[in-house]
Amino acid sequence: MANLLPAKTYKGAELRTLSTYLYGKFEVRMKSAAGSGLLSSFFTYYDGTGLPANWNEIDIEIMGRYTDQEQFNVISPGQVNHVYSHNSPFNPHQGFHVYSFEWTPDYIAWSVDGYEVYRQTGDHIEGITRAQKIMMNIWPPDNVGWAGSFNPDILPVYAYYDWVRYYSYTPGVNDNFTLQWTDDYTSWNQGRWAKATHTFDGNNCDFIPANAVFNNGYMILCLTDAVNTGYNGDPVGDEDIDPPYMAWA
Repeated sequence: MANLLPAKTYKGAELRTLSTYLYGKFEVRMKSAAGSGLLSSFFTYYDGTGLPANWNEIDIEIMGRYTDQEQFNVISPGQVNHVYSHNSPFNPHQGFHVYSFEWTPDYIAWSVDGYEVYRQTGDHIEGITRAQKIMMNIWPPDNVGWAGSFNPDILPVYAYYDWVRYYSYTPGVNDNFTLQWTDDYTSWNQGRWAKATHTFDGNNCDFIPANAVFNNGYMILCLTDAVNTGYNGDPVGDEDIDPPYMAWA
């Protein structure tokens, strides 16, 4: 995933686990960053050898250009995308919401605020068998058709993460998933998380440690210019501003 490329104009951030996980439930409470040309994410990724033939990735990607949408994706061996765009009755950039996905040998299912909204059971699921790291990042893709045009005048922008939970896959026990750990981001647990220091083709920023900030119980990923790095925003607002909506019927 990492390439040695010249320094880029913009600076983003990525946090990733040191350990890898095979199957389970992966859950986050987050507020994404707004703005055309960028995205905030929560995903798992196999960063081992033999790519793209061995590619394994499960994504929640929230594009800053949309005010009512999340994108769910499985990237299977050969770097084949299986993308679904889910419309939500709220703006994911304005308030915190809980996003999760369940990964089993038979299906991958995504939930929003505790309700399953999408499931994949195709043949490609059989190829998602490699242990993966849990990751979060913020970055501006160079694919304008996907992310939209980027205007640097909006910088800095931030994605906020309240907590992350990992549940192991325990068929027949605890509704098939058992909580193993929660990170409330009261501090940087360096035994669990690493800050990224790389970039890759198609990414218009470098990931730098200074832009992954732990602040008053939140982990904040920053997208900035090359000079004004780090978190320079207001205290994190965590009010419930979304009106009730129909989640399931």
